Amino acid sequence: MKTPIHSLRIVFALSTLACSVILVLFVHGRAQWTPEFWLQLLATSLAISTTACFAAFRKGKMQVIDVPLADFVGVFVRQLLVTYVASAIALSAIGWAFIYLVTRTAPNSLALAILAGSWLSLWLAPGIASVTSWRKLRAVRKSDA
Repeated sequence: MKTPIHSLRIVFALSTLACSVILVLFVHGRAQWTPEFWLQLLATSLAISTTACFAAFRKGKMQVIDVPLADFVGVFVRQLLVTYVASAIALSAIGWAFIYLVTRTAPNSLALAILAGSWLSLWLAPGIASVTSWRKLRAVRKSDA
C-alpha cells in the first residue's frame, strides 16, 4: 500500500495552524475574548499558516510519491520522536532562562519551563518532523534511482 501523496502536507499544515494560534494568543496576551478577538485570531492564524504552507509547499515540495506505507511510518515516527525530544529540551531550556530571569527561583521556574516546553513541542514537532521526513524519504528515493 502506498502512502497518500499529501500526508506530510496535511500534518505540516495542521501543526503550523496550531502553532500560529498559540503565537497569536501569546502575543495578544490578556485581550478580552470578544467575538472580534476570535475573528482576528482566526484571520491572523490562517494568514500565518497559509504563508508558511505556501513557502513550504511551492515547487511540489513535501509530496510523498510512491513510498510504501511501512517505510513512511517508520521514517515519520522516528523523526517525530527525535524532533519532539529535541524541541522539548530546547524550548524548556529557553523557557527556563526567561522564567528564571523574572522569578529568580530555580525549582519553580524549571518545573514551569519543562511543562511549557513539553506542551509546545506537541504542536511544533509534527511540522518539523514532516519536513525532515520528506527530506529523508526524498534522499532515499534519489539514491535508489
